[in-house]
Amino acid sequence: MRNTINKNQSLGEIVSIFPGATEIFNHYKIDYCCGGHDTLDGALEAIATDNEEIIDKLNNEYDEFVKTKSEYKDWRKENPTVLIRHIVQTHHEFTKNQLKEIDTILFKVLKVHFKLHSEELLKVHRYFGSLKTELEEHLVKEEEVLFPLIEQYEVTRSDHILSEINQLTKGTVEEHEAAGNILKELEKVTRDFEAPEGSCTSFKLVYTKLHDLEKDLFMHIYLENSVLFPMIQQTN
Repeated sequence: MRNTINKNQSLGEIVSIFPGATEIFNHYKIDYCCGGHDTLDGALEAIATDNEEIIDKLNNEYDEFVKTKSEYKDWRKENPTVLIRHIVQTHHEFTKNQLKEIDTILFKVLKVHFKLHSEELLKVHRYFGSLKTELEEHLVKEEEVLFPLIEQYEVTRSDHILSEINQLTKGTVEEHEAAGNILKELEKVTRDFEAPEGSCTSFKLVYTKLHDLEKDLFMHIYLENSVLFPMIQQTN
């Protein structure tokens, strides 16, 4: 099983065969969601660390994954409708719930801790507000327009519908990048979602929930950019 994962593979392909790679990529700030088409080699060039060490780590953990995996699903082998249902039921619902919870808790934290942490919390509040607006509009457009068109195309194979889908996916990818940029700013402001020393439970909780939202969004975006959208092109 050695050297199964190599530097010439795309980040999206690596995540497809080994979902656990996301934890390693997250740790090293390797963008596998919006940058899913980039090669591992290209991504590693952008970070100052031991590239061989990361490749070895990926392969070691992949070996363990292969030995123990039981319910692994390669979404590239499913049809678009099945994948869409998974995205909506798993990732869209999680995002909606997290946005509501974070919104409530963050406002309370802002009010209680404003005097001590006003600069940081105001930035977090503003970035989160932008992210919430971006994502809520994004989810509606996907569920009401893009996804129904993809399901319709799967039945009709209409060139006209495919043209509409291609236009919509271009905008969707741009929205993914916009959300990713906001998350990067939140990472900076919060020191990778680490609450200030001595913070109360609510302060820590809201940063944890922001981090959980980020990790789920990375997988959500990867499934759309690197699996669903290429899947549509392959059926053409």
